[in-house]
Amino acid sequence: MKMLGTTINVYVYFIDGMLIDSGPRRMKKEIVDFCTLNRPEKIVHTHFHEDHTGNTAYLISKLQIPAYIHPESSDICLQKGKIPLYRFAFWGNREGFQAESLPKIIKNSHSRYEVIHTPGHTPDHVVFLDKNEGRLFSGDLFVQPRTRIVRRHENIPLLMKSLRILLKEDFDTVYCAHAGVLKNGYQLVKQKLSYLEELQEKILTMSNKGQETIVIARKLFPQTPTITYFSFGQFSSYNLVRSLIEDRIGQ
Repeated sequence: MKMLGTTINVYVYFIDGMLIDSGPRRMKKEIVDFCTLNRPEKIVHTHFHEDHTGNTAYLISKLQIPAYIHPESSDICLQKGKIPLYRFAFWGNREGFQAESLPKIIKNSHSRYEVIHTPGHTPDHVVFLDKNEGRLFSGDLFVQPRTRIVRRHENIPLLMKSLRILLKEDFDTVYCAHAGVLKNGYQLVKQKLSYLEELQEKILTMSNKGQETIVIARKLFPQTPTITYFSFGQFSSYNLVRSLIEDRIGQ
């Protein structure tokens, strides 16, 4: 999907009767056509954001199937999404839907997935790990190895803690919601954590010398992407720097 010079890919996964996330509302036709043909038995969500839950309300009504999400966001999902303009322009909004709480283990006909709580991007974020096949469905936990911009409410130190927990597991291939299928996924997740640790050390050193957050952000990330202007700063490098300075709890 492309808007104002910014392209963001979106991947929805269907495996062993299970739909992992339902994609954004703006992809409704493609998602609904696929699901009508392939008939998933359930929808499981990595988190509540509208690019992951945008078609859930329609699908569970049309196909009469259950939806699951972390209990942290069950009440949020009951209501229509309350999102800023830039996210609506990109994805469209989602309707409210009722979801059951994700179990710790998901058993399908031919597969078994552990549900691992990985907060940071959102408080409710989870990943799905198939230890037998070394597959990890990572939602928005990874996205890219060198993060430069984040949303205003992301807690990056908490995300780093989630990455550390994940790196104790055994997996190879990562199925990312925005980067697609990554064969060397474990190493890429490891690279992301190393990058964030080095970045945080650099940022804290600059902050301890009295440099302001906005100054640090401009020095480390001098180029401002279009999405930062379009989102009125809600998606920016400043948010990344601020979080690495202030959101220290959870490490």
